[in-house]
Amino acid sequence: MLSEDLFQRLTAGATFSRTLNIFTKRFDIFLLISLLVYVPLVAMSVTVFGYIGSSLHTLMDTMGLSNRYLQQSNYYSNNESVLTDDTYHINDNNDQASDLDPAAFQDFATQLFFNAKTIAGQLFVEMLLFFIFAVVAEVAMIYAVGQLYVNRDPRFSECLKKGFSKWCTLFGASMLVLLGLQFGNLILLSILVTFSHASITLYFLLAFVVYVAWFVFLIYVFVSLVILSPSIVIENLGPIDGIKRAWDLAQSNRCYIFCTVFCFGLIYNLLILIINGIVVSVAGKEATFSAWGVLVSMLPAIIYLPLVCILKTIVYLNIRVQREGMNRGVLINNLDGMITGEAMVVDAQEKTYKDEPSKFTPVSINVSKGDIV
Repeated sequence: MLSEDLFQRLTAGATFSRTLNIFTKRFDIFLLISLLVYVPLVAMSVTVFGYIGSSLHTLMDTMGLSNRYLQQSNYYSNNESVLTDDTYHINDNNDQASDLDPAAFQDFATQLFFNAKTIAGQLFVEMLLFFIFAVVAEVAMIYAVGQLYVNRDPRFSECLKKGFSKWCTLFGASMLVLLGLQFGNLILLSILVTFSHASITLYFLLAFVVYVAWFVFLIYVFVSLVILSPSIVIENLGPIDGIKRAWDLAQSNRCYIFCTVFCFGLIYNLLILIINGIVVSVAGKEATFSAWGVLVSMLPAIIYLPLVCILKTIVYLNIRVQREGMNRGVLINNLDGMITGEAMVVDAQEKTYKDEPSKFTPVSINVSKGDIV
């Protein structure tokens, strides 16, 4: 396929087809980049699910001990001869206290706290590595898609270098969006607190309306910012400029974005549910919390991660083709601008004291002519 054929308007179905074609063309590099995210993702999932499974197993054992304790207490209470009023009183207290075994639940609480302390540091390291490599991999894949669009052969080392060079920018933009949403949550909470003294019916009706409106707004924001990362990477923008650019490009294209990226994510989640159902039916419910169960259920992520990055990039490029008539030359200028921009920053820093000597040259006065030089 010629590179010029890529710069044509695409339908939603053609967008999925283009995504598969780009992936199969250099699946080796995409899968290699995807492993950077898959390894810490699986490690983090194994830690979390292992902790949940261990806690649930301890809880079930605790409930079993409590049931046995209750049965034994009821058995001895029903067969014990009661002779005095004091004995009646003691037996009544025993019947009320025999609903649970304090020692068993104390063991559960101790085990839960011990497990939480054990995995806290490990989970923090795994989450940190996951977020770092997730951003790096996304930038690297977007850059690789851009290179393939202009008939260039992307190299793993080059894509990885671009990923680390744009990590702070993309991370900063993501944090700005999250902080803005958290500010919105605080506003919602303050509204609900203000009307907390109203009647219960009015309060719950207000809470329902507010949260439904907030949920719709969140979908609106997420759809508008799906192409945030391609906008920052391809056009070499900063965090704020990248957010503005993504929001502007999403105008009149939100339905197209939703029908591609979000529907693709829905299909992936359904696939995960199907795989988990198969694992449970074959090996039982406990397999879901085991290391191999998590590994099997997360296998589709190796392919999903590059596919969703490719899809977002193609959606972004297609919108620019439709709105701005983007062609191969424009995309080459954008991609080469990443390198040129970085070089210009270094060059500007080196020439700061060479190209502007007047800022540091003392003023001299020609006394004979009275001129200031």
